[in-house]
Amino acid sequence: MPKIGSIGFIGAGKMGTALLEGVLQARLTGVREIFISEIDEDRRKTVCRKTGVQAVDSFELARLCKVIMICVKPQVVLPVLGEIRPATGKDKLVISIAGGISIEALEGALDPGVSVIRAMPNIAATVGQSATGFALGSAVKEKHVDIVRRIFGSVGLAVEVPEKLMGAVTGLSGSGPAYVFLFAEALITGALKAGLPHGEARKLAVQTIKGAAVMMEAWPEEHPASMRDQVTTPGGTTVAALHELEKRNFRDAVISAVEAAARRSLELGKG
Repeated sequence: MPKIGSIGFIGAGKMGTALLEGVLQARLTGVREIFISEIDEDRRKTVCRKTGVQAVDSFELARLCKVIMICVKPQVVLPVLGEIRPATGKDKLVISIAGGISIEALEGALDPGVSVIRAMPNIAATVGQSATGFALGSAVKEKHVDIVRRIFGSVGLAVEVPEKLMGAVTGLSGSGPAYVFLFAEALITGALKAGLPHGEARKLAVQTIKGAAVMMEAWPEEHPASMRDQVTTPGGTTVAALHELEKRNFRDAVISAVEAAARRSLELGKG
């Protein structure tokens, strides 16, 4: 498979570095074709030393690279695009992972005809298991879709969605790991109350969550409710536990959490 060419990461925090390492591990391009721009000196030196990539300023990065990854906080995105705008053109692909910043805003900060893709990975990219949704700008070509799939596919799953659904992606998979961590914390605490030592409780909680996820992946046509029924024996322990969760509106709380995160994503995009 052909290389994707030169790629630059503006921002080398956890997510930017995870994507960079995914690109390297998947051998999507050579290390000499990868550049970073990072204002934190210690982080910049650490990433360069660890990966062997080169550090340059944002303008030089945009000039050198065919693919420009915008991996900074949402409030910094538009100033960064203004800085690199003179170095971009119709031959460039700009991919933003900033939450809430619309394609319209991204395209408006660049010259007409620049290809823009908006993406929302999650923190599991750091272990190669991200769930990423992405939406295409008006100038994107098929070759760009292949590039974005390969980049985010190097750190997990990548799914194309219409931009109007990016808020839902943010509420589900963008913020989702935090919900799972909170659930895991509650599982562990419950086990501690029931007498299990912390070490054993944590191991069992992690494997339980992992096992359930692998089952859902193995049987994609199976509805989660049907899978739940398979472990719910009449009069047994699981049905008693599920009753407690339903009494406390567990399902409604999760639904509301996803909706709240989706709404907040839209609010951030508006300013």
